[in-house]
Amino acid sequence: MKIQFAIFLIVCNGAMLRGLEDTNKEQVLERIRLAVKTNTSKHHHKAYDTLAYYVDTFGPRMWGSKSMALAVDALYQELSKVGFDKVYKENLGEINAWQRGEESLILKSPRKQDAKLNLIGLGLGKKGDVNGEVIVVNSFDDLTAQKDKVTGKIVCFNVPWKSYGYNVQYRIFAAEKAQQYGAIGVLLRSVASSSLDSPHTGTTSLNNNIPIAAISLEDAEMFQRMQDRGQKIVVELKLDSSFFKTTSDNVIAEIKGTTYPDQIVLMGGHWDSWDTGSQTGANDDGGGAITCLEALRLLKDLGIKPKRTIRFIAWSGEEMQLPKNGAEVYAELHKNENHILAFESDLGNTKPYGFGYDAKSVRSTQIVAQLAQNYLHPIRADLIVPGEGESTDAGYVNAIQGTPLMRNLIDDNETNDFYFRYHHSAGDSMSMMDADALDDNVVAIASMMYLIADNDETIQK
Repeated sequence: MKIQFAIFLIVCNGAMLRGLEDTNKEQVLERIRLAVKTNTSKHHHKAYDTLAYYVDTFGPRMWGSKSMALAVDALYQELSKVGFDKVYKENLGEINAWQRGEESLILKSPRKQDAKLNLIGLGLGKKGDVNGEVIVVNSFDDLTAQKDKVTGKIVCFNVPWKSYGYNVQYRIFAAEKAQQYGAIGVLLRSVASSSLDSPHTGTTSLNNNIPIAAISLEDAEMFQRMQDRGQKIVVELKLDSSFFKTTSDNVIAEIKGTTYPDQIVLMGGHWDSWDTGSQTGANDDGGGAITCLEALRLLKDLGIKPKRTIRFIAWSGEEMQLPKNGAEVYAELHKNENHILAFESDLGNTKPYGFGYDAKSVRSTQIVAQLAQNYLHPIRADLIVPGEGESTDAGYVNAIQGTPLMRNLIDDNETNDFYFRYHHSAGDSMSMMDADALDDNVVAIASMMYLIADNDETIQK
């Protein structure tokens, strides 16, 4: 009877301890929510205000550019004043960066007078000055079918939007394939779900030997109509660009874990952007980087100290994906550290509803799903989708260490049409950002990072 009673007490005490732990976590999460969603709190709309400051003050942040260097230094100086346990810049050494020069596209025929059209050269593309007839194709198969007509012409790829995964192959390989049939240049219908006469840029293959530029959806469709009615299309395309040697830095800040400081929960976004408009880089990926920063700042200001270290990083060089980019350098320099999670926000900042998660360990996925189910339903961010955690920069850590990957899942359709309407274009500006949605991301990210960093059981790789 005494043994049975002792077992009963142990079970009861265990249940009470779990209950107290649950209550404590719920209280912490409620503090996080209230600190951001209360209108009078200093954290309310803080992400929007911080992001707007950097976007308005420094403009686009092309990798290796002066504006990027200034924005990196300013971010480092700001983080140094917060009181994090550690803040530092991580230099990438000498890098080979790309910059655009003068660019123009003139429609000479069938217009009765020359007309200047909107364009944007593709990153890493070759410079050139070509004048010639345009032939419009709708796919790589269509290019092959018309290969005998391509020599000496400028090929316009008018490929309707299906998804980024499908359409981006044309941005990367269109010039490489067209040059095989004697093309002298390429015009690419922007890889975008829609546009308001706004070209979208991005990188292209380094194997291109002919100039390639993105044009708006509207102008690609205009060229298609001209060709369909039998009109001869002639344009003059001028692109200037160059590579140059410089350097850049990642920016890192962390809250040291109280029990397992050597176990690291990594979160961040990339700090570089394209240069298409005066504010390009607000959403991609200034918003992702800043929501993660504000999540860490929030935990610091609230005095929340989890068992494991939470580290913020603003990666440098994601857009170009050239050697010695920030993610590559970080993964190599920190390969002997124990990263138990690598989180990245880089697909927009609309309202979050959960998290994508990639891990080899079934138990790891079970832990994360249970944490979300137990604690994140009040903020409606409790859905965990296995196999949807991958992202570019965090992927470098995963490639070396097998670290589980996570990203925020946000409101958009299946092909992320809202995000890709503005992606890499002048439309990526503060005007598309929503202060409340940014706050929702800060709350969701801070809550999930805290839960994982403070969980009794370490998630397995």
